[in-house]
Amino acid sequence: TMEKGDFGEVLVAFYFLLCADEIRGKENKEYSKFSVPMEKWIDSLNGVDDDEDGDVNMDTNPDEEMAHDEGTATVPMDVDDSKRQSTKRGGEDKTKPTAGVETRGARKAARMNEERKRSDVKNIDFNAIQICRNHLRGYASDWTSLCDQTFLRNIFDAGVGFYVFAGCATIDCVFSLVAKDAGGAVVGYIPLFVSVKSHDDFTEAAATTECHQMHRKADDARPEFGALSLLVIFGAERKGADTKCLDKSCVEQLCLGHCVEAVLRIPRNDRFGLSRVFASMTSDRDETTEILASHCFVGYENANANENAKLRASGNPQEKYARESLRKSRRKKTQEDAPLDMLTQLASDLQFESRK
Repeated sequence: TMEKGDFGEVLVAFYFLLCADEIRGKENKEYSKFSVPMEKWIDSLNGVDDDEDGDVNMDTNPDEEMAHDEGTATVPMDVDDSKRQSTKRGGEDKTKPTAGVETRGARKAARMNEERKRSDVKNIDFNAIQICRNHLRGYASDWTSLCDQTFLRNIFDAGVGFYVFAGCATIDCVFSLVAKDAGGAVVGYIPLFVSVKSHDDFTEAAATTECHQMHRKADDARPEFGALSLLVIFGAERKGADTKCLDKSCVEQLCLGHCVEAVLRIPRNDRFGLSRVFASMTSDRDETTEILASHCFVGYENANANENAKLRASGNPQEKYARESLRKSRRKKTQEDAPLDMLTQLASDLQFESRK
């Protein structure tokens, strides 16, 4: 069966697809175009109704949408004959470029071309209608292959994202974004790295640490048009006050070719009900099974609970211990008290002598 952590990734990916589908349904009812503007998609992820903006044209011809602006990269005309050396030997004029000058000129031309292309980026789109699993592990330690333009173009054109292999550190999903110029021509592709944390509570400090880890890996891969490292906190009890929330300013930074990190918190009351589905995975039967499997540890932990001043102050340390040990950070706060009653009784029956 699927682990709960994996199921959290599945539901977050589904949330991404549903938010994009909301925009398609409003703007392009024939579904002739799958990509959606990044800014509108971010609003949808955050639960913001963006109907009043109406400044994005969704009526682009679908054939033009998937066409690539290949062959438009031009070398700047700043490398001329002045970078050649002239020597005369025996009255014969032989003009040859030196290797060092030629290499420096090529590097400068490539750098200027890259900067020109980056400056052309005015809009970014998200495109995914399905998600699959990539079990290959070539990107385990180095994300360079995930930033390759041909690779990103292929998954964008296919309209897919993918879950990474089981046990992959730092990230859980990868998507591709497209960068376009003001006329709608494709300039390049941007990787979207996603890490999913399905926790009852996830602090701002912990979120910052996770974002920094993704950002370093993305930056080390040197993506041509930047990258977005997104931490998604799913099903949290409360909304955190993160300093780097996912918003439209992220799109502005991506248009400048920066590697951007951001946090998205999906609350327990999301409009699709996915958080409630995830929370309901912990059943009363699961709790009872956990208690029976761990009964030999109950007495010792309860002895510690009896020595805890806060638990004693509650008036019923056994009950307090039972609730804390069974349901602390639990995704679901079950309505049934039978498992709690069982653990409370077990804690009372298995009394250890207080340690001196």
